[in-house]
Amino acid sequence: MYPLEDGAFAPINHWYVAAWTSEISRTPLERVILDHPVVLYRKEDGGFAALAGFCPHRGFPLAKGALIGDDIECPYHGLRFAPDGACTLVPSQDTVPAACRLRSYPVAERWQWLWIWVGDPALADEALIPDHLAARLTDPEYRSAGGNYYEVPGRYMLMHDNLLDLNHVPFLHRNTFGGDGGGAIQLPEVTAGDGHVICTFTQPNIECPPFLCALLGYSGPVSRKYTSYFHAPCLHVILDSIEKLDPATGQTAPLGNLLHIHAVTPATHDTAHYFQGEGQNFSHSEPCLSEAFRSSEMVRAALDEDMSATRLIERSIKVHQGRLPEILLKADKAAVLGRRIIQAMIDAEAEQA
Repeated sequence: MYPLEDGAFAPINHWYVAAWTSEISRTPLERVILDHPVVLYRKEDGGFAALAGFCPHRGFPLAKGALIGDDIECPYHGLRFAPDGACTLVPSQDTVPAACRLRSYPVAERWQWLWIWVGDPALADEALIPDHLAARLTDPEYRSAGGNYYEVPGRYMLMHDNLLDLNHVPFLHRNTFGGDGGGAIQLPEVTAGDGHVICTFTQPNIECPPFLCALLGYSGPVSRKYTSYFHAPCLHVILDSIEKLDPATGQTAPLGNLLHIHAVTPATHDTAHYFQGEGQNFSHSEPCLSEAFRSSEMVRAALDEDMSATRLIERSIKVHQGRLPEILLKADKAAVLGRRIIQAMIDAEAEQA
C-alpha cells in the first residue's frame, strides 16, 4: 500500500498510542486501531479496559452502551462483558455460550498516553514501548503536556512522511507558524539505526516567528535547529532549539528549547489517528506551551493545514488507483528511511508468520 509495497499495511506486533488518558472515562470510547474496532473505558479503580468494539451477538457497537460496575453492557439485548472479555450475563437465558466473549487487548499507560497492542498478546512486552525519559517526554528539565487529537483523513504513512520532512513548514504553513521569512530549510543531516531515524534541519538566520516572539519575549534574528527523532512505528519527538543571533558576529545565545511531540497510529487503510503535544525547558511557572497550542487559533489552523494536505494527497492516490507516481528529492532522505524501516518491520512479521 503506497508508499509501502503493494499489500503492506502496518506492523502489527508493536505498541501504538490508542488515546490520551484524558480522553478515556466512564463513558465508553470507540476507536479503530489497525482495522480493529476497539472500545476503551476507565474501570472503577482508575485502570483501563480495551475490548473488541462490537457485541458478538449481533455486532452492535459497544461504545453506545453503558458501564455496569466494570462490565460493559450492550444496549441492544443487554449482554454484559467483563474487562477480560468474558460474557457475564445473557438476560434472555441462564447459560452463556462458550464462544460468547470479546477479545481483550493489552494496554499500558505511559506519560499521558494509553498504548495498545493489537497483535499477538503473547508478544506484548511493555519494555518495547519507547523510553519516555530518553525521548524527553518525562525529562524533568522539560514541562510537557498534550491533548490535541485529529482523525487523519488519509493513510498513516502520509503523516510519517510529513513529520520526517520539515521542509514543508515555510510553505504549507506560510500563513501560520511557518511565516518567518526564512524560505526553505537547509537539507537535513540524517542518520538511521535499528527502528529509528534521526534528522537535523537548520535555519541559521531567520527572523524570530511571531508566535515565538510572544513566547520567548524576544524579537529579532535567530538561529533555529530542529532535531527530529522517529521511533518507529509510532512516535516522533522534535527538539526545536532557538538561539538569539548576532548577524554581525555570527555569535548565538540560547533562548529556549521546545519539544514538538507527535504520535501517529493507523486506523484503517486510509485513515489514521494523530496525537500532538508540546514541551518547553523554560517558564515552568507559566501555562504550559501545550495549553497555548490547544487554545491558539493559529496553531489549530496550522494543524488543519497538515490535515488538508493529507486529505488532498490521499485523493491523488485514489485517482492513481492506489499507487502515486512521485519524484523524490534530496530532502526526502529521512522520509524514505522511515518508509524502509516500517516496510522492514512488516516483512519481518511476514517471515515469522
